[in-house]
Amino acid sequence: MPQRENHYDFNSWSHLGEPEVTSDNVRAYLLETNGDVTGYLAAHDTSEHRRWDLTDGALRGDKDGTPRPRIILIWVADAYRRQGIGATLVRALADDFGCQVTDVSWSTPISNAGQRLARRSHPRASGSADPPPS
Repeated sequence: MPQRENHYDFNSWSHLGEPEVTSDNVRAYLLETNGDVTGYLAAHDTSEHRRWDLTDGALRGDKDGTPRPRIILIWVADAYRRQGIGATLVRALADDFGCQVTDVSWSTPISNAGQRLARRSHPRASGSADPPPS
């Protein structure tokens, strides 16, 4: 569903069959509501980040070597958007890793809806000195 909606031609999840351990702890979170898939998040852990300015999309400053989870892809079903599903998925990722939501890193490129979620997840990011890592 995310692939079709966002018009990309690669799989968001490369693992088929039984789960397997990866060096960067690749994992996926699936949120189901009343039998419907309402949201999906794929992530991995990495130590390669730079601060991302959400006002102009530019990467700022030196690389950050702090280990943290990075969102590879996040998707929420259209009928469930703007109901906190994306924020719930990001919070689950942060809780699973043992960090704050503001420490979660985001892969680029990111959709407009993803940018709005990142801004809400990082309230100081718009024009601040501490935007989310990318």
